[in-house]
Amino acid sequence: MSLTPPPAPQADTAVTGLPGAVVIAGIRKMLIWTVVAGVVYSVFMSGSKGICPGGIDANGGFIDADGRSVDQAPLCVTLSLHPSVFVYVGIALIVLIALGRVTKAVDARAALRTMERAIQGAGLLVAIALVVSHVWFQLTPLEQFSSDSWSYFSPFPLGVIDISTNPMTGP
Repeated sequence: MSLTPPPAPQADTAVTGLPGAVVIAGIRKMLIWTVVAGVVYSVFMSGSKGICPGGIDANGGFIDADGRSVDQAPLCVTLSLHPSVFVYVGIALIVLIALGRVTKAVDARAALRTMERAIQGAGLLVAIALVVSHVWFQLTPLEQFSSDSWSYFSPFPLGVIDISTNPMTGP
């Protein structure tokens, strides 16, 4: 037993967190991860490939894909893969719908679960868009564009494929 008196109880001077701080931190996390998903989509949704059927003969004239001499330069075809604005709109809709559901959540746990699902949904949307668009792009045969008429169906709205034709330049 000690002869010194116990210390007097001190008032709790520690600052308590803002009510809802956990939810606000979850919103910040969701926004950061969906922006990261958008950046990943922008960076990896690019590609190009091209073909110039024909060429130049020994005399400096043009030849077509079959090796016959022609007066006009053969057309070169270039395909370019670009991001689609609809994927960005999809990510934004995921965030806005999640925020709407968070405002109606009964507790912080339900709100955090909603935001985690939004993060997963945005990541899944970007992953599907990247895989489908790149596979579709790589499976597109360039030889079909060397004829006089052609049509093309792209993986709209997941990616945009631009087709450009230019005459082959000389040596």
